[in-house]
Amino acid sequence: MNRDTRHSIQPTGPGKHAGEQGLELPAPSAADQAKSLELIEQLVERMRAGPIPFADYMATVLYHPTLGYYGSGQVAFGPGGDFITAPERSGFFTDGLAYEWQQAQASGLAGEILEIGAGSGRLAIDLLERLAAADALPERYTILEISPALAERQAENLRAALPPAVVERLRWITSWSELAWPGGMVIANEVLDAMPVERFRWWPGRPETAERLLVGFDGQRFAWEERPADEGLRAAAEAITARIERPIVTPRETVLAEYNPDLAGWLGEMRAALAADGETWIYLFDYGSHTADIYRADRDEGTLKCHYRHLAHEDPLVYPGLQDITAWVDFQAVEETARAVGFEVDGERSQAQWLLGTDVPQRVERELQARDSMADQARLAQEFRELVMPTEMGERFRVMRLRLGG
Repeated sequence: MNRDTRHSIQPTGPGKHAGEQGLELPAPSAADQAKSLELIEQLVERMRAGPIPFADYMATVLYHPTLGYYGSGQVAFGPGGDFITAPERSGFFTDGLAYEWQQAQASGLAGEILEIGAGSGRLAIDLLERLAAADALPERYTILEISPALAERQAENLRAALPPAVVERLRWITSWSELAWPGGMVIANEVLDAMPVERFRWWPGRPETAERLLVGFDGQRFAWEERPADEGLRAAAEAITARIERPIVTPRETVLAEYNPDLAGWLGEMRAALAADGETWIYLFDYGSHTADIYRADRDEGTLKCHYRHLAHEDPLVYPGLQDITAWVDFQAVEETARAVGFEVDGERSQAQWLLGTDVPQRVERELQARDSMADQARLAQEFRELVMPTEMGERFRVMRLRLGG
C-alpha cells in the first residue's frame, strides 16, 4: 500500500466535510480499514487515466461485490447500525402495507409480492407475519437482492423468524431477468435514494452554467475535479429547469446538485420485467421532494448525505466502502420518467398522508387500549409519531404508486 493513499480515508470534499461540521467520525476497526484501503487501491488504479464520474465512484463504493458498502454486506440497519429505515422504526409502517395488500387482493390483483432490496429482511418478516395472521399470505414472496451477502443475511433472519410453511413461499433473485411475474404487488423501500447519482455545479435554473464534478486522486487523497458539462448533464439540467414551476432566486455563486443518470434505464428495465397479463401495483417509498424544492438556490451543498454509525455528514470521499451515500429523490422526475416508459402513475403523497389513509390509525388506537403499561403506551405513540410527524419521517418521506396492466 502506497502510504499516500491512506490519506483517502480522511474527510475531504468540495463543500462542508465532517470536520467542518464539527463532526468527528468514529475510527473504523482495523479490519474495516483494511477493507476500505483495498477498495481505495482499486479506485486509484482506475483513476490513473484520469478522474472518473461520481456515479461510477458511488456505484463502486456502494455495490462492489466484495468491498462495497451494500455489496459486501457492510451495511448495518437499525439502532446499532448506520441508519434506521421505517420498517425497523415501527411495525405500523408494515401494517400500512398489509392494508394495501388486502385492498389489492380484494380488487383481484394476482397473489405475488416482489420486494426490491430487502435490507435486513425486517419488512418481509413483519409483513408475512401480519398476512399469515389475516389468512392473506401471497402465493410467493420474491426478493430482488443484488448483494449476495445481504441475501444470505435476509435468508437467515427470515428462516429464523417465520414458520417453514411461510418460508417455502420465499424466493431470491439477483436480476430482473430471473423474474417470472404473473402480476401482484411490488415494494421498493429506500431503493431510489441509494442509486448512483452524478454531481454538478450550476446556477439553478440556468442549464448553460452546469459543470460536472468528477472524482480524481491528487497523490494524497480523492479530490473533486470540475469538467465542462457532457450531453447527459446538459439534458438533465434542461429537464430540471423545465420542471421548476416558480422563478429561482439566483445565488451569489454556483451551488452543488445531483441527478440520477440511470432513472430511465432502471424504470424501463422494471417495466419490461413486470410486463404480464395480470395487473401490478408498484409502491416506491423514499425521502425526497419535488423539483423546485430539491434544486432550491439555498441548497448550496445539494442533497447528498452520508451515514456512518448514525452520524450524518456530507463527505462521500471518506471511508470508501464503509459508509452509506444517498441523495434525495426528485419525485417529479420519477413521475415524468415512469409515464414515459409506460407506467400509469396513481399519485404521490407524503408518508403521513399515506399512512393516515390506511387502517393504521385504528390499529394504533386498538394497540394503545390493549396496553396496561403507560411506558408501552408512550412507546407505541412515539413510534407512530415518528412515522407521521412533519418533523420526523411524515413529510420528508413520500410514497408513489405506479400501475401496470389490468
